[in-house]
Amino acid sequence: MKMNYLVAKVTPSDVTVIIDGKHKRIRKDSPDAELVIALVKQYNSCNILEERQDIITKIEELCNPAKKIEFNSDGRFEFDGNSAMYLKGTSDPIPEFLAKKLLEYIDKGLNVEALVNFWKNTMLNPDKGVRQQLFSFLEHNGHPITDKGYFLAYKAVAIKRKFDVETGEEIVSVRYDEDTGERVEEKLSQSMTFKPFHSGSHGMTIKVGTPITMPREECDSDPDVTCSAGLHVGSMAYVHDFGHSDRVVLEVLVSPRNVVAVPSDYNNTKMRCCEYYPIAITNGENESIYLESDYAAHDHASMEADIVSYEESKRDVIKEIERELAERKAIAEELVS
Repeated sequence: MKMNYLVAKVTPSDVTVIIDGKHKRIRKDSPDAELVIALVKQYNSCNILEERQDIITKIEELCNPAKKIEFNSDGRFEFDGNSAMYLKGTSDPIPEFLAKKLLEYIDKGLNVEALVNFWKNTMLNPDKGVRQQLFSFLEHNGHPITDKGYFLAYKAVAIKRKFDVETGEEIVSVRYDEDTGERVEEKLSQSMTFKPFHSGSHGMTIKVGTPITMPREECDSDPDVTCSAGLHVGSMAYVHDFGHSDRVVLEVLVSPRNVVAVPSDYNNTKMRCCEYYPIAITNGENESIYLESDYAAHDHASMEADIVSYEESKRDVIKEIERELAERKAIAEELVS
């Protein structure tokens, strides 16, 4: 039996392999480019049909990131034959940022479940326009994505002090060392109560381990408006210089479905959301450990309420369509009678 051969055309910019009349390309500076060339040589020296097909599959994986994801994700992603990838059973294409992350995880042998959950949470965001803003924010700042599909961000806050109602003076609790009698300086602690630097109608009392929420409809979703209504979080670079010297920096969890806007003039370093969950302080003592599972319990309860709302909305839409069709039917019947 006559065996066909592959040719790898190498240019300064890419490596091209023609398979079944189709050009498969990979960038020359890709870490997999040399492997593609080696596989072409291996294919040409092999005369076992099954092994040749396996080599072809591997070359296609390396030259097509979307296909590589499909082959290595247990069938959870679908490939449309061009360049778009979809989570099975959904219609929104996976964006380039997330596709890159999936490839990174697959190459390192990591479980992609966190990214799957992240994308599911992102698809639940009612504002499709905010998705690209979110991906730009995460890509620019490198914020970690957690197992349940949330991401970490930061918030600069102040300690919420107590004041005497009559004098207006701050109530200061002073402790003294039992041995030396010297005053013990106050230490920043997770158990303190905090407040944002800017006043607003929501989120004015902040406790680690307690979700901070605001109705989404009261948040400003316009990314071209810099400072506006919403709960603000950001990158460490942004919050590090925010406020004054006694600021406290909180580490917070945010679900992609609760992101409202990423202002366009802050170089993707801050965002507005309608909910965040403080899990720790970064510049003080953390007496307790709060996990994403603690927040997930609250988040999933909120999702269950949303599920009921989805069903009610569906019934309302169906009812409106039925009313409109019945009206058209009646008019048509009058015209033909």
